[in-house]
Amino acid sequence: MAVKLIGAKLRKMSKMIKNNLDIMPENAVLYFDNDWCAQCYSETNVVKEFAQIVGDAVHFYEINVNEKPKLATKFAVWSAPSIVLIKNGHKVDQFNKFLDLNQFKTLFDYYFSALKSKEVKEHAR
Repeated sequence: MAVKLIGAKLRKMSKMIKNNLDIMPENAVLYFDNDWCAQCYSETNVVKEFAQIVGDAVHFYEINVNEKPKLATKFAVWSAPSIVLIKNGHKVDQFNKFLDLNQFKTLFDYYFSALKSKEVKEHAR
């Protein structure tokens, strides 16, 4: 499967795949990777770990650019790994490089601090 929902509801993901992301998720992290990228392998671990910390505050989607090139083009993803941040249904930022866990926490706090659960706020201390 080219698009995987990490730590959130599968129902919403099926709707997104069917509509080719014409209906933007309200708040989400879109993680674009591919099968042969060494940095993607490392970034996947960071994204999955952070998705576990965040829980359902924001949905995380893993999108394989080789299998879903139209989605990559739609979000101007030209390299992997890339992370696209969606807030209030709009793309607010994009990072086309490896981010470590601390960088990811900083970005998440900047864009989604109001959405964070109590557990995330405590983990950030």
